[in-house]
Amino acid sequence: MPFRTRKQPVLLLLMLGLLVAAIYANTLRVPYFFDDSFNIRDNPHIRLKDLSFRSLLKAGIESPAANRPAANISFGLNYYFGGADVWGYHLVNIFIHMITGLLLYFLMKTTLLLSGSTTGDFSGSKLASAGSEPARGWRLLDASVVSFWVAALWLVHPVQTQSVTYIVQRMNSMAALFFVLSLLLYARGRISQQRRSGSSRRTSIHPSVWFSGSLIGGLLAFGSKEITATLPFFIFLYEWYFFQDLSRSWLKRNLIYAVLILSVFFVVFFAYLGSNPFDKILDTYATRDFTLGQRVLTEFRVVIFYLSLLLWPHPSRLNLEHDFALSTSLFDPMTTVLSVGAVGGMLALGIYLAPRQRVLSFCLLWFLGNLVIESSVIGLELVFEHRLYMPSMFLILAAVMLFCQYVRHRWLQVALLGMAVIVGAFGTYERNKVWQDEVGFYRDCVQKSPHKARVHDALGGALFDRGRVREAIEHYTESLRLDFDYASAHYNLGVALAERGDANQAIIHYREALRINPKDAAVLTNLGIEMYLLGKVDDALDHYSKALKLDPDFENAHIQMGIALAGIGRMPDAIHHYAEALRINPDSADAHINLANIYLSMGRVAEAMQHYARAIKLRPKNAVALNNMGVAMLQLGKFDRAIVLFKEAVRLDPDFSKAQNNLVSASKAKTESAAASDGRNKQ
Repeated sequence: MPFRTRKQPVLLLLMLGLLVAAIYANTLRVPYFFDDSFNIRDNPHIRLKDLSFRSLLKAGIESPAANRPAANISFGLNYYFGGADVWGYHLVNIFIHMITGLLLYFLMKTTLLLSGSTTGDFSGSKLASAGSEPARGWRLLDASVVSFWVAALWLVHPVQTQSVTYIVQRMNSMAALFFVLSLLLYARGRISQQRRSGSSRRTSIHPSVWFSGSLIGGLLAFGSKEITATLPFFIFLYEWYFFQDLSRSWLKRNLIYAVLILSVFFVVFFAYLGSNPFDKILDTYATRDFTLGQRVLTEFRVVIFYLSLLLWPHPSRLNLEHDFALSTSLFDPMTTVLSVGAVGGMLALGIYLAPRQRVLSFCLLWFLGNLVIESSVIGLELVFEHRLYMPSMFLILAAVMLFCQYVRHRWLQVALLGMAVIVGAFGTYERNKVWQDEVGFYRDCVQKSPHKARVHDALGGALFDRGRVREAIEHYTESLRLDFDYASAHYNLGVALAERGDANQAIIHYREALRINPKDAAVLTNLGIEMYLLGKVDDALDHYSKALKLDPDFENAHIQMGIALAGIGRMPDAIHHYAEALRINPDSADAHINLANIYLSMGRVAEAMQHYARAIKLRPKNAVALNNMGVAMLQLGKFDRAIVLFKEAVRLDPDFSKAQNNLVSASKAKTESAAASDGRNKQ
């Protein structure tokens, strides 16, 4: 199916965009998952859905821990325009995926035309060098057709769901988008440069514009995720492969640029890992249950596993938390040495094919090179499917090229590749169904990885949020049975036990969490809450102070400190901490309510009313705020308004006895006031 007009590929790409929209349409209400992955100031208990635009923007620009300003600011803009509603976040993620697929189409087409292994041209310019000819026995393929199928298969591949549906992995998809954009703009700049040097006719866009765009794209890529540090290397490799015809003399003349790229890589490396990178790398293993050597050996098997997922991405094989057995030596398990050989063979094949089949060679090097940062020495999790988002791009190109070479009938190519797209689209749609329910999703993780502590902890959290405290405790307990030093499970179990009224057991688990991580402000704050409820006010204040010393901008610690100080009559100090909480997050309903309560107790009714009104706007269904605002209205003599507020509080919480009593008192006060007014009128 050659593209005979300029409109045909555009229409097909538009259809492809509609297909992507259809298969991801069922993700628009998918909830937040593992929100602690998006952490600001290394606080694992700050949730994306609770963050304000201000804190997101500040983290994106200033936070050395995040180090991904472009992605963080995009989250901040999402929050600014749509708040915490997941719909907007998913819509942006899907749009990023579509745009990346579109850019991928143009990058594939440009690469194929430059290689000389396909039909097509750049408006008549002869850009492929003499050596860029198809290998003996290979047919010329249609660049547009091959590029379309590559983009289609990549866009609908089920393994990409983790980069698109998992909200926080926008960092990954944005990095890929800008990485591809940067490389594409570089290629277009070089093409423009060659046109200008080889013809008296000048192109409409100066090469410097293309190169400037490439630089900006590269900076945005690195500002989205650090894996894009390989971009300069791939631009250099792309230049050598497709513009310099693998010229050794050119390589010798430009070795200084290779050294410069390597220097930049090491500058980034040291900037990220510090002056003692080896110690920093070892530190990343402090909380892992595997060593550096075990991870390096295991990653060879992980790479082969990734290849198997690309070939057979059945939803039953996809999982957010894969439980992958460790390689403890080169021969344990035996598949380790086989995987080392296979990965080494892929690298050797990539080098061997360079002068013969440079596109296939580049595809292999692209796959391995874009896995190297996350699949080498840094102590990250062993397996994540989103790591395939960018490496899979050129590997799919290699598969499509080989397929089209050996399946020569066009009708059969269209039938089989079209079927592969449909199967991939169906698999993606089915996988996205699993993401739709938080409890169901984590149950799926637990079924596939029953021995992973993290998934039991996550399922416990989902159950706790549904009010199923007993089941949550069971999974937190199982998480700790699998890994007793898992701080998050201790913390969450403490929260669940406190909810059930078992303060003493809650304190035990909070202390265990602090033993593992003494610098956790959230645990210190919750431990302070339990101390306060037990009447140990001084201990509570001490824990809140420690939490604020660790994180002066920890909102909940300020709120709890305010509650404790107000309880012992230190109202000015309490007001100060509530004001600090509102400085950190102006949309903190709890801070507004508690500050309003103090103002009401001090007779500053007008100020109390302002904060109650703001709290109710933020939480229209908060019965406590409605009741307290009703009390303020009652003090102002606005009986009708007070009665309306008390009735709404009782409607929302029929067991709210204080609101019920206040409703009776307000009705009685209204009657008495009316009677007194009638009496005065008669006189």
